[in-house]
Amino acid sequence: MAMTSKEYATKPIGQVLIEAGLVSVNQIEKALQEQKKNKLKIGEILVSHNWIGKQTVDFFVERWSELCGEEKKPLAYYFYEAGLLSKAQIKTIRRLQKLKQNKVRFHNLIVEEGYLKQMTVDFFAAYLLNLEYLNVLPLAKVYKILAEYAQEETDFQGAELCQAPLMNLSLPGIKLDGSNLKKADLSGANLSNSSLVQVNLSMANLSQAVLKETDFSMSFFKGSNLQESNLEKANFQSAILKDVNFRGANLANANFAGAHLKNVILPLHYSNDVYFDRETSFDDDFDPKLMGWRMIA
Repeated sequence: MAMTSKEYATKPIGQVLIEAGLVSVNQIEKALQEQKKNKLKIGEILVSHNWIGKQTVDFFVERWSELCGEEKKPLAYYFYEAGLLSKAQIKTIRRLQKLKQNKVRFHNLIVEEGYLKQMTVDFFAAYLLNLEYLNVLPLAKVYKILAEYAQEETDFQGAELCQAPLMNLSLPGIKLDGSNLKKADLSGANLSNSSLVQVNLSMANLSQAVLKETDFSMSFFKGSNLQESNLEKANFQSAILKDVNFRGANLANANFAGAHLKNVILPLHYSNDVYFDRETSFDDDFDPKLMGWRMIA
């Protein structure tokens, strides 16, 4: 559905900017944390770090919510007004258009030539030209979690975060029980001491994530990537871990009691104990005792 000016007039500027693909989720996280200390506006913090231009922030703060009711102009006009394209760049793209044997639309060419992201162009087109916005990433929900977490809220049970870009975020102690994190990117994220009970993490990327003492009991991990992640004292009790890649992961004192570990790539060496019980299922050619794992009585 196309977006409306009323909807965008009430959205925080940080949320608008990540939905437009103009700043990263990680930059917004840092800005929200910094805001707690200096009380500056999010836009001011983003500009101070050179993560976005002041002209772009001013455009969204002062003009964006009212543009829907104005007479429509070419997208190039709005990109220029937002400080995303210069007049010289627009002229260059126009010249390229004329050189193309097959007709290419302006907004397609700026993506093809690397001037703007597809996500940014789609965002502008959806709002200004009433076209359908196809971005399926749950960025509004991610922003809400980051904003509330910055205010020391930690309980986000049942969150719908399929394909969410959560890489490198620091969210220790967060509670996401019953959430959907299918295909989410949590690479490099810090979720230590968190609760992710009965969470769908199928095909999620958790490579190099810090997951110390995190509770994953009864969660579903089919096809997930946990390479080189820190899983010290993590609890995988009764979790489904089919086709998971644990290569290079730290499994020191991790608990796999009752877990399903079929067709899993496990580390070759263990510097500390790893625990299992009689209900834990392995591939036929894997002997946990031979590898030094310890059975829980």
